[in-house]
Amino acid sequence: MSRSAQTETESEPASAGIAISVEPQSDAPPARREREQREKTAWWRSVLGEYPTGVTAITSTDTDGDPVGMVVGTFTAVSEQPALVGFLPSADSRTFTEIRRNGTFCANVLGYEHEDLCRRLASRAEDRFESAQWEDSELGNPRLVDALAWFEGRIVDVTPVGDHFFVVAEVTGLGVGDGSAGLPLLFLKGGYGSFTVPSLTFDIPGFSGQLRAAERVRGVVQQLADETGTECLLSTLVDDSVLVLTAANLLPTRPTSGLVGMNFPFAAPLAPALAAWGDPERTKLWEEGSRHLLGAVDRPLLARLLAWVREHGYAVTAGENSDGFDEIANDPAASRVELSGAWSAVKASVEHVLDGRVPAARNAGGAEAVPVTSLQFPVFDADGKAQFELVVSGFDPHPAADAFRALVARGKEAAAALTGLLGGVIADDSRR
Repeated sequence: MSRSAQTETESEPASAGIAISVEPQSDAPPARREREQREKTAWWRSVLGEYPTGVTAITSTDTDGDPVGMVVGTFTAVSEQPALVGFLPSADSRTFTEIRRNGTFCANVLGYEHEDLCRRLASRAEDRFESAQWEDSELGNPRLVDALAWFEGRIVDVTPVGDHFFVVAEVTGLGVGDGSAGLPLLFLKGGYGSFTVPSLTFDIPGFSGQLRAAERVRGVVQQLADETGTECLLSTLVDDSVLVLTAANLLPTRPTSGLVGMNFPFAAPLAPALAAWGDPERTKLWEEGSRHLLGAVDRPLLARLLAWVREHGYAVTAGENSDGFDEIANDPAASRVELSGAWSAVKASVEHVLDGRVPAARNAGGAEAVPVTSLQFPVFDADGKAQFELVVSGFDPHPAADAFRALVARGKEAAAALTGLLGGVIADDSRR
């Protein structure tokens, strides 16, 4: 593919849309009307600058087969049935003239790591398509390999709207990237940036303390596993990941390499015991992790889950196990699609618990029971926040109510012992 390409920035978020409704006074002198128009244009852009928009590279080819592209902040979904997308280029855009002549395009949603690429695409530099890896789409358009998402479109309608066109295209293909470009690139207040997921500062001395603490209490974890005939893990939160620190009596289905050191994203609804007794920053980190993997945050469901966990003093995973969850969650090369599938299965588990389909004393009812796969108990620090999570699994997935309550009581007893050994204080709302 030749790289002597046309690219320009079209319809930047701060200037996109139709003209403002209030016009300069028609009877004013020309100089005054011009000044008023400049002021209104500046105000228009200033107000729109408060609205963050995503950034998308619209790519196609010209009559010579060379790549052409434009950066827009107006790309949008138009319809699901049929699948339609659209964007609004300036009416005088030379690049859109080429795209319209081709009749097809690929919309490449840019990530935070694409800011340099975005600026290059908006320039007139000869090598602007050389700064990233491209592949040919099914319709022969340049497709960004690591785009957050991409949509291939065939233009079906172009409507003049003020000083722009509203372009509508039928979707012929779509997909997601590998997530390596980070969170979506945003345009705000005349500059590029990204949505910031709050991150807990990684504290190396603190993490070393967590490792020493895990070693100190390993005997309690092993004793619980031996007495109950279960597998027991102790995990903690490190930055934005949940990390397994120690394990006892691993199940035969576990990876041969073991589980110590296994880590997975701290993303709702997984590890709710760590989120239920944490500060607001930790809860937000947990929720936004869900957004990254599932595309949305189901706040009502998560609020109900946290309330359930605090009420009962522990968390439950129920339902059929997600096939290969351990391998997917602990594989750095796992795609976002694979991770999303694993987390979707966990979300279904939450719904089973909240629907009363586990033999918890307060949730016993007429609903059909589902397999219970694990219990998670908080282990607290000196501030009453959940510092560790004690996970118990490998028991009868369909336990009698009495046996289930006995196991829960034993798990709470062990978690309390761990809290005591670590100098922690049990949160008042977990004493159930």
